[in-house]
Amino acid sequence: MERFDGAADFRGGQFVLIDGVTIRPARPGDGSALQELVKSLAISHGYEKEFFGTPELYETALFCPNPVIGAFLAEVSGTPAGCAIWHRSFSTFRGKEIIYLEDLSVLPDFRRRGIAKALLKAVAQLAAARDIPEVFWLMMDWNDGARALYESVGAEIEGGNSFCRLSGDALARLAQ
Repeated sequence: MERFDGAADFRGGQFVLIDGVTIRPARPGDGSALQELVKSLAISHGYEKEFFGTPELYETALFCPNPVIGAFLAEVSGTPAGCAIWHRSFSTFRGKEIIYLEDLSVLPDFRRRGIAKALLKAVAQLAAARDIPEVFWLMMDWNDGARALYESVGAEIEGGNSFCRLSGDALARLAQ
């Protein structure tokens, strides 16, 4: 398979790339594929014990009456190969809605083919179409491949920020 170089034809709600690769919005029935892709990401990042997503949860979140999340699915000859899952957020500094890219995942057998870049491009085009001024996400410091990709598309990689999480018992205690 050739590497995606940024040239794609957008037809019928999906990008048609070279060698049987497509990037398309998630549709009903994609919950199992999304679960597989995100679980693979969780395992590769050491978060398997934190992973509880089910196909039903993804389907409900994506296709409820007022979804706050969206997803693109990459397929190679009809086989799920990667995904981008995002949700709506708000920038108080900008006073506008922004997109938070929750997960960008490409299965190991499909990496280094430009699929992640194509998924990022789809998210960027969605943001541009909706007049959303910013897409942001977190990156693991050790992920040199991701860093190279993000820098190649012009992403600013900030230092000095820390990811904070409140969950489980700590969340319950604080809520009391």
